[in-house]
Amino acid sequence: MLRDYPLNPTLATADVKRARAWYAEKLGWEPAFEMEGFAMYRVGPGTITIYETQFAGTAQNTVAILNVRDLDATMARLRSRGVVFEDYDFGDFKTENGVLRSPDNGLANAWFKDADGNVISVLSDPTDDSPESVSAMLAASDLDRARDWYRDRLGFEGETFDGEVILYKSGDGRFSVYRTQYAGTAKNTVGGWNVPDLRAEMADLRSRGVRFEEYDFGEMKTVDGVMSYGDGDDNLNAWFTDSEGNILALTQYDQAG
Repeated sequence: MLRDYPLNPTLATADVKRARAWYAEKLGWEPAFEMEGFAMYRVGPGTITIYETQFAGTAQNTVAILNVRDLDATMARLRSRGVVFEDYDFGDFKTENGVLRSPDNGLANAWFKDADGNVISVLSDPTDDSPESVSAMLAASDLDRARDWYRDRLGFEGETFDGEVILYKSGDGRFSVYRTQYAGTAKNTVGGWNVPDLRAEMADLRSRGVRFEEYDFGEMKTVDGVMSYGDGDDNLNAWFTDSEGNILALTQYDQAG
């Protein structure tokens, strides 16, 4: 089942070469794997990908979280490389010098945008002593509806915090679904699970009521919901949309490279 595998965030870019240069210069990241229009990075136990699409810049919500041990030290390092942190006013809460701190549990959060305007959160949890990692953050306009959908369709049970965020475990990683007015703005794929048997996962999800999308990209198109890159089942993709309009992917490919 999907909960046996990590959900990896997928970010849109209008120019993968420009995005690759930005991630190298600002974050110090180099791709673990890349191909035309695509670059994958490893961050701790997780991965994050950027891919070229005409829908780059549509997502107005936070799309990924960098989980770090020391937020202040991380921000200082990133600022020294030219990263600019955002300031937000949420009414009852607002950032100070780019940081939103919780007086109740010590959580500290900051946000920056990459070269394509993707909003990325940097989060520090004093109760979490795990190494730096990356996780997906998905937008929801109706958190109760999203919770029911992820439970009934995908088999996930999560923990809800303050009625605003649901935290899920997925494989050796985690992902979050959070309430925001910007849910549904992203027209690109926002996350994906790499699985060893894509067709088996599709059959299980279809039995739960998940509907897979059909796409025609001109030279390539899905057949019964599956897009194959090459012969056989060496490299497959399939897509579905959750209750909040987030486009999610299943992939089957060898990550060893």
